[in-house]
Amino acid sequence: MASPELIAEVSRTVEIYEKAIGNFAHRTRQMIGNRGHIGALSMLVQSPDLQRGFKVLRDRGDLDSTFEAVIVRFSDEFANNVVEAAQWRLDNAEQLL
Repeated sequence: MASPELIAEVSRTVEIYEKAIGNFAHRTRQMIGNRGHIGALSMLVQSPDLQRGFKVLRDRGDLDSTFEAVIVRFSDEFANNVVEAAQWRLDNAEQLL
């Protein structure tokens, strides 16, 4: 179960993304509702596809507001392989398409 602090941080990240795209993030919110905060973020960061949210926030110079950054900040709530995948994306953000 996700801590209240993690839940708040995920909500903040989704709101930042929504402001950046000028639209409601239906699929992201639905995924979090279906899988939970930890399950949804874990699945997204381990996906071979780079999510639109990461690209949008990276291109705005706001990597600190990505789900990847949230995972690293709350690393004690995620499996090690998830944290490693998130850190790898952050470390290689500019090379990812």
